[in-house]
Amino acid sequence: MATQVLEDWEVKKICWENDVYVIQKPISSSWKKGGQPVRLIIDFQKTYSKGKEIFEQNSKELEDKIDEIYRYVYENNLK
Repeated sequence: MATQVLEDWEVKKICWENDVYVIQKPISSSWKKGGQPVRLIIDFQKTYSKGKEIFEQNSKELEDKIDEIYRYVYENNLK
């Protein structure tokens, strides 16, 4: 039996339908060209968990981490 692997957008859609969100919170409110450094917050059905790592806004590393978090939550809590 083949295991179906969901695309990232499908995983996010399922998470959003179950009130799971990854929120980007800027470290400071001052303007900076290219965006502020951000910390990620996971909103799991109104229970918030603040991350420790800091990412540059609009970076590939940030996009990859967000996808990784959504997939982890999906695999461990929503499947």
